[in-house]
Amino acid sequence: MTGPLTHPRAARQHRSWLGTLVGATVLLLASPVPPAAGAADDLGYTVVVNAPPALKPVLESNLDLVRWSKRKDVGEDQFRQLFRTAPAQVRDLLATEGYFTPSVITALDRAQDRWVARLEIDPGEPTRVSEVEMRFSGPLEPDRQTRARGAFDLAVGAVFRQADWETAKQRPVHALHRYRFAAARIVASEAAIDPQARTARLSVDIDSGPPFSFGSLRVTGLQRYPERIVTTLSPIAPGSPYDEEQLLRFQRRLQASGYFASAVVFAGNDPAEASATPVDVAVVEAAARKLEFSTGVSTDRGPRAQVQYTDRNLLDRAVRYRGSVRIDRLSQEAILGLSLPRQDSGHVFGLEGQYNYQDIQGEERTNWITTLARTYAVETRESQQGVQLLTERRILGGTDTDRRQALFLIQTWRWNNLDDLLAPREGYYVSLQAGGARQGLLSNRSFGRLHLRTSYLHSVSKSGTLLLRAELGSVLATSREQIPSAYLFRTGGDTSVRGYPLDSLGVAEGGAIVGGRYLAIASAEYIQWIRPQWGIAAFVDGGNATDQVDAYRAVFGYGLGARWSSPIGSLNLDVAYGAQISDWRVHLSAGLVLR
Repeated sequence: MTGPLTHPRAARQHRSWLGTLVGATVLLLASPVPPAAGAADDLGYTVVVNAPPALKPVLESNLDLVRWSKRKDVGEDQFRQLFRTAPAQVRDLLATEGYFTPSVITALDRAQDRWVARLEIDPGEPTRVSEVEMRFSGPLEPDRQTRARGAFDLAVGAVFRQADWETAKQRPVHALHRYRFAAARIVASEAAIDPQARTARLSVDIDSGPPFSFGSLRVTGLQRYPERIVTTLSPIAPGSPYDEEQLLRFQRRLQASGYFASAVVFAGNDPAEASATPVDVAVVEAAARKLEFSTGVSTDRGPRAQVQYTDRNLLDRAVRYRGSVRIDRLSQEAILGLSLPRQDSGHVFGLEGQYNYQDIQGEERTNWITTLARTYAVETRESQQGVQLLTERRILGGTDTDRRQALFLIQTWRWNNLDDLLAPREGYYVSLQAGGARQGLLSNRSFGRLHLRTSYLHSVSKSGTLLLRAELGSVLATSREQIPSAYLFRTGGDTSVRGYPLDSLGVAEGGAIVGGRYLAIASAEYIQWIRPQWGIAAFVDGGNATDQVDAYRAVFGYGLGARWSSPIGSLNLDVAYGAQISDWRVHLSAGLVLR
């Protein structure tokens, strides 16, 4: 040992400090033995602690004299014993907070047949970190050593606290654990305290252990599904460097697959297996079949009811089947879908049939849709190719009927780096879809279609979130004639331009509002979180749908709202003013308006 603690007196001070910490631990864990029933009268006393505000909660929460003042069975002898030991306990508690030379003055008086114990505490100057030394052993590259040192967050000049020290010296080890060095450990650490100089010299010795690589997968818990249901979701290649993020990614994929009620992925840290440490996957299969009923309400569509049946193991082949029926005030929908297990390439093939009827803004339409798609999805991105056959019957104003059909080829890309899927506060979402149909190939006419949706969230402060949203759409054709309405654009309502009725912004035709070939929407919203789960929002939305670019005129809605981050996602209540129609509307919706 070097520096002040090499002196015998300093060494005694160091031992005295260590004894102080041990004594603090004993006093915190051990309280006076409760008296037997009837052994003491209800003395009743009050404790007044005068200390700096930052330290007062620590003292009042842990001092036996304070904690026992709330009991009814403390006798006078016990009270006096608690009072006599209080100064020593104060010193021990303050030592854990970095104050090693406090002044404690006690006073005891009696007022109105009740004892009052007073503690006047001056903690003195805190002990501060004067030096940090970190040494590494093992095959660590210089940049890894630098990053590990950067993880130690108890800097020179900071007040020394025992809890901060214990946490800080573990951070470099955890930084090494995350990538390659799963067996990294602390082999020695010391906090050399000089109470007179009020300094703390810190040193940590870390052994990185050998670099680890992943070995083979070992899967347990499968009963009805083949092992490939697990292995096709794995991002881990045997022989690749050990990476905790890859383990977590694998676990998230398993949990999101729908096949499993729970999944845990872990790898050992035995140095003897460092060259090929096994990856263990423990799963609990979810129920293969599930019947769900749900209800809801929105101001756009009114009450809603839905029933859904899911079979995740159709024909005992891990084929997933989904059937659902949904009804609300404006529409009815039925969906039947089949999805094959994920392929070794990562692609999932699906086939879906859909019936959809809706009567909105004077346009009544019935769609029959069959879609065959191939999807590749990982955590932050998704790509999907599909072919969709859509047959539509449309009625305007209750009398004018026509039929339209298109065989539509689709390519969709999605990027999602939101920090939380249910209640995001940071990140972005982008969806881009391109597609088209050709006349003569089961289509009434040729057209193309582009549709972009994007949202960006930014934490302005610890309690504020800025949400920016934009949506653009274009149908590539000389007119909208014979193009199914499902591929045209309308807007307005709870999740688009607030302040206007659902799909009320579009093109007027035959006494109805129908879709146009062009769409442009932008929105800005600021949410101030007054509590972790409750917020108030101010927003402005602008946009419109039109059939001619030069005829485009954006309309605006703005207002205030309330936000609740519930366990099932964000619930929103907005009051918006539609400037174009000079009217106020209430909007109730679920989920942040992202897409």
